[in-house]
Amino acid sequence: MNSERGVAESENATARAFREAVECSGHSIYWTDTTGRIEYVNDAFEKQTGYAADEAVGNNANILQSGVHDDRFYERLWDTILSGEVWEGEIVNERKDGERYVARQTISPVTDDDGDVVRFVAVNEDVTDLREYRKRLERQRDRLETVLDAVPVPLVLTDADPDEPMIKQMNRAFRETFGYTERELGRLRLDDRIVDDDDAEEAREITAQAADGERVRREVTRRNAAGERRTFLLEASTVTGEAGDEVIATYLDITDRKRAQEELERQTAELERFADVVSHDLRNPLNVAAGHLDLLDAEVDNERVDTIRAAHGRMRELIENLLMLAKQGRTIDETEPVAVSDAARRSWETIGTAGATLRVESTATIRADESRLGQLFGNLFRNAVEHGTTGASLAPADAAEDGAGTVTVTVGDLEDGFYVADDGPGIPDSERERVFETGHTSAADGTGLGLSIVAEIADAHGWDVTVTESDTGGARFEFTGVTCLT
Repeated sequence: MNSERGVAESENATARAFREAVECSGHSIYWTDTTGRIEYVNDAFEKQTGYAADEAVGNNANILQSGVHDDRFYERLWDTILSGEVWEGEIVNERKDGERYVARQTISPVTDDDGDVVRFVAVNEDVTDLREYRKRLERQRDRLETVLDAVPVPLVLTDADPDEPMIKQMNRAFRETFGYTERELGRLRLDDRIVDDDDAEEAREITAQAADGERVRREVTRRNAAGERRTFLLEASTVTGEAGDEVIATYLDITDRKRAQEELERQTAELERFADVVSHDLRNPLNVAAGHLDLLDAEVDNERVDTIRAAHGRMRELIENLLMLAKQGRTIDETEPVAVSDAARRSWETIGTAGATLRVESTATIRADESRLGQLFGNLFRNAVEHGTTGASLAPADAAEDGAGTVTVTVGDLEDGFYVADDGPGIPDSERERVFETGHTSAADGTGLGLSIVAEIADAHGWDVTVTESDTGGARFEFTGVTCLT
């Protein structure tokens, strides 16, 4: 008897401990019979549902149904627990006041000694706030994906692990550029998809630098889905979020630009070599011809000597212009403060002005390559003199009064640059868009290079040049976008 009493007391103590645990649980707990009639609820159930214990006990658990789930949902639930299996899932229930809430529910069958199901115990955790938070996260993720897909530059987000840079997110431009679907890229090592073995160590180094907080910017070669190797300008940096540090990288495809640059460099080198050969082969016989012409001029008095000398001058000018185009092209190494007036006057003194007049009204100092600016002025002055002066002799002059058959060239300031204007015959509207084209000339003996060189020099400085009509009806060349210091 004492043994039986001890067992009973032990069982009662266990039952009390179990009931106390259930009563103190923070989760809503209730149990029902096999028909769903509620037999017991704890305090947390009352707080969660709004039903007092005496209101719930004796009623069917379907008093909690919200109407969100269809009959098939509950049929599957009952099939599971009646078969002796545990049912787990999220369910939308309804409180006594009609407010819906989301519960993470576990329903466990309780069996007797024979293994028959005699009741069900349901544990419910209110996850309404958690579910709403998840929805907000999903909306933010969807919004982020929309924003990323709107970015035209390929972009990818990976773990900040140099050894395992797992892909976490990428935009449409990335998938299209590399030729992969989202399924093919999802949660894989980025390097396994786009990095060749020869570039693996470099890729690891980039991820490590970015993970250490460095902003990485360099040219890299990567492989697309078709196996083609292309050149990209890669920029990578670290972003810190709830999931920890991640590396965000953009890939700007510069393959075509790189190839064009290499081809241009090759052509430029070939052009320079050609120009050197041509200038050497042309200058030598030209110098010989000029020397013999001087001897001939001393022996005979013939007007054709001047014509030949002028032709020699034109040939030298053509050679110099060709060399200028070939060797200097569209680049400027360094700029410095240059007074526009000084550069204009020095350039004027180096050309044959045939009694033409230079009027300098500029007071500006600009940033420019002084030598190239001098070449610009020289070609403009020569163009003005050749098209606006009727005199036959070419003699240097830095100033002269206006007179019959002469041209006046004016250099003045603009708000963001300068201009060169003359009072010659001007340039017809129909030709103004073509005057800067290489080879275009309106003169029978013109080289068609002078104004194209002007455009080259302006472009090399980053200036804009336009041609219009001067106040006197001549040509006016305006240079804007110039860095003016005074």
